[in-house]
Amino acid sequence: MKYLDITLRGNGGQIIYPEKYEEEIAKFNVEHLYYEDGAFLKLLLCIPDKDFKSTMIRTDVVEITETQAKAISEAKETRTETILDEAKLRRLELKAQIGMTLTTAELDSIDPAKPDSVFGMSEILADKIVKLKAKEIK
Repeated sequence: MKYLDITLRGNGGQIIYPEKYEEEIAKFNVEHLYYEDGAFLKLLLCIPDKDFKSTMIRTDVVEITETQAKAISEAKETRTETILDEAKLRRLELKAQIGMTLTTAELDSIDPAKPDSVFGMSEILADKIVKLKAKEIK
């Protein structure tokens, strides 16, 4: 997997991408992250090795390492807790409100650290990179 860090330009509120971006770079993108870096809007792209061409590197397009890509993602994005099974969560909430004792399995299902939890965490680009690399290796 290759990682391209692109500096986007602006003109009156309009984003200007590098020359021939759509046909030579964007169509190979499998994941991305828009982020701000000081005064600049940046775009981080993940490009499979098989699709990467050295001609993608140009003014405002820089190849970075996986470590750098993950570090940008970790710094610019936030993982959030999500509810995976709202109906089950509501049943547990009602059971607790009326004073019924929750079983060990039910208590485990409200623990985000447990595998069968009704809660999960959203993925950021750093997490997606790990999955993309695993697919690419297969």
